[in-house]
Amino acid sequence: MPSRGIPDPVRRLIAERIDSVPELEAILLLRGDGARTWRIDEVGQRLYVSTAVAGHILSTIAARGFCARDNEQYRYAPETVELADVVDQLSAAYASDLIGITNMLHAKPGPSIREFADAFRMRRGK
Repeated sequence: MPSRGIPDPVRRLIAERIDSVPELEAILLLRGDGARTWRIDEVGQRLYVSTAVAGHILSTIAARGFCARDNEQYRYAPETVELADVVDQLSAAYASDLIGITNMLHAKPGPSIREFADAFRMRRGK
């Protein structure tokens, strides 16, 4: 069970846009030096994952509005000021309640389970 001290905006962010600890760590890595651009292999080394996995993580978080891609490099560039503010809150919450945040992430169903469940949702107007 996640900690009750985690702010609601952080809970929503995790529920809606972050699926794993490596995604979270990649967001926070890029945020840590917002002016720097990162190559995929550099992120892979810092996260202790393969270059292929790092590439997938970076393209995922870019598609979700956390960073910008320039050729094969990525930099922290939240799509809105509001998202940047919630990522700041996420960073603070992760620093103070690592277990609570990671428990929230581990408790989420994986993307394939969500896609399977979505296939059975009733569509409006059908």
